[in-house]
Amino acid sequence: MSNENKNYRHPLIETLATIKGNPRIVLYTEPLWIIPFNLYLPFASVYMAALLLTDRQIGLIASIFMFFRAVSALFSGAITDKLGRKLTTFIFDTVSWSIPCLLWAFSQNFWWFMIAASFNGLMQITDNSWTCLLVEDTEKGSLVKIYSLLHMIAQLAVFFAPLAAILVNEFSVVPAMRILYFFSFISMTTKFILLYRYGDETGIGRTRMQETAGMSIWKIMRGYGEIFKRLFSSRDMILALVITTIFNIIWLVSGNFFGLYVTRTLLIPEHFLAYFPILRAVISVTFLYLLQPKLERLGFRFPMLIGLFLYAASTFLLINTPEIALTFESILTGSTISDVLLNFLSIDSLSVLSGLLVLAGFILIDSIGYCFVAPRSDSLIQILIEPSERARIRGLMMVIVLGFTIPFGYLAGWLSEINRRYPFILIVAFIILIFIIIAASKKRLEIINKSVG
Repeated sequence: MSNENKNYRHPLIETLATIKGNPRIVLYTEPLWIIPFNLYLPFASVYMAALLLTDRQIGLIASIFMFFRAVSALFSGAITDKLGRKLTTFIFDTVSWSIPCLLWAFSQNFWWFMIAASFNGLMQITDNSWTCLLVEDTEKGSLVKIYSLLHMIAQLAVFFAPLAAILVNEFSVVPAMRILYFFSFISMTTKFILLYRYGDETGIGRTRMQETAGMSIWKIMRGYGEIFKRLFSSRDMILALVITTIFNIIWLVSGNFFGLYVTRTLLIPEHFLAYFPILRAVISVTFLYLLQPKLERLGFRFPMLIGLFLYAASTFLLINTPEIALTFESILTGSTISDVLLNFLSIDSLSVLSGLLVLAGFILIDSIGYCFVAPRSDSLIQILIEPSERARIRGLMMVIVLGFTIPFGYLAGWLSEINRRYPFILIVAFIILIFIIIAASKKRLEIINKSVG
């Protein structure tokens, strides 16, 4: 065996082992946030429903969350420049995650969730400062690898999901979620302290702190008019705005109504919600580790188009799960395989088994689509933003993006009350729209590929 082969390490492992500065501490502390987040996320809407919130109220809470994200996004650039990336991240991580986790842990009705959503919406400030902390002082060519690692960490975190399933199965949704939210408060707060302690202010951050010293937040924001003009005079910025807006709508609708559709329409037992992310993680981590480095030479456009096609196919499968499950049920009736699976999964209903098999197919296709799309859309948006004004541009971008997104939480809730398939039909429409936009951006994406190649 040659020395070259002996010394070979996978590009993502190499990046994780050799990366320095803020990306290192961000990646190493991320599990403290992402593990608890993935423990409670699959059950969030079911928890609200168990506390007697209607679909429309759940959708309204999602819109309230988006409204506060939009408002905080307006101030996020100025606050990030004024306080610095590091301090801003610590303060607003605590306000937007630690406090809501405590409120969710003790929630009794709609009003508790509304207040928690208001605090949680301030996460847009830390989303801005945290992103600046991550990508500033980092080479553009490393961004896809860094975002791939972040997505891998997110997927690996869901292997802790059986803990949530055990809790839900043992105690039912409400007491289990109270435990999970309180644990999230402790774990996330620990992460915020460590990131503040070991992170460093970025070069651009120090410059912006000096430039804004002695200036009020309002005075800093006076420059937003010029930033607004830049956004809409740049095709790159418009492309970034459109991509971000559509993906925000897709993930808002899917994240809030998948659990309700699965448990209330497909009648899948609630504790199975914790196992779906594990299957997703196995698929995603395998894909990201084995295939992602080989896809880098293909650039942005082609892989994203493949991923969007898979997204649309998987969502179509989800929408038609009841009909497809009936076909599976007729095939499995009386078979030895069905008996083995029923015993293994500890369920006594063939219709539930059939639904789970279709959902497994949905997750397989959807996860592969996610791996094609997510790291590229994240890194593409960062590449399109002008580095010297990243904080204010991202802040104003998110005001616009979230302003367009706000109505879709309530709209999806209204659609879900009519028919729980309708929110996912809405998702398919947006997937088709973003597919057309990416397909039409061939020349610009080719130029970007060359600039980071």
